[in-house]
Amino acid sequence: MNKKIFLGAAVLALVLVVGGFFYYWWQNQTDVRELNKTLPEGVRVVKSLIGNEYRIVNKIDGYEFETPIQWAGFEKEIEYIPEREVSDFKVIGSLGFEGKAPIARPFSIDVYDISDQLDADLIVWAKTLWTTFSLNGELQRDIVQNVPVVKVFESEHLGNTYVYFMKQNTKIYVFNNKSEEDIRYIISNGKW
Repeated sequence: MNKKIFLGAAVLALVLVVGGFFYYWWQNQTDVRELNKTLPEGVRVVKSLIGNEYRIVNKIDGYEFETPIQWAGFEKEIEYIPEREVSDFKVIGSLGFEGKAPIARPFSIDVYDISDQLDADLIVWAKTLWTTFSLNGELQRDIVQNVPVVKVFESEHLGNTYVYFMKQNTKIYVFNNKSEEDIRYIISNGKW
């Protein structure tokens, strides 16, 4: 009889612990559920089980990355703009959002399709885009975690923003943020 009471109490305690954990997790995910309401199927913000670590998972454009921890979430909604043509450039998709204050830096990533230009040199491609939009700043080659990139600082039209270009297979990713460190973190910790 004592074994049955003990077993029943253990099962009840386990149910209460699991239920409490599930309730905590559900309450902790409220911000993510709100953000994901505006996103299309295939693009999601994912929050860690415990803590405030966020990942962007974009199955439409084929990438995912974790946001810098100092962003501590998202201040405003996250926006995804689907495939479109921009001045003879084929943009597969664009994602934009802003981190929480005090580090409320707007961030965007545009993905360009270069399947018809596989042999394109990254800096030549970046210069073509840069001059098409009459932007300022000197484009420079760099390396982030063994990945060749082209970077530039634009102060006149983009409001003191760093822009990084990265080529992977048939895509060129263009990152835009006021923090060069944040862009490098995202490139380093992403799956492209």
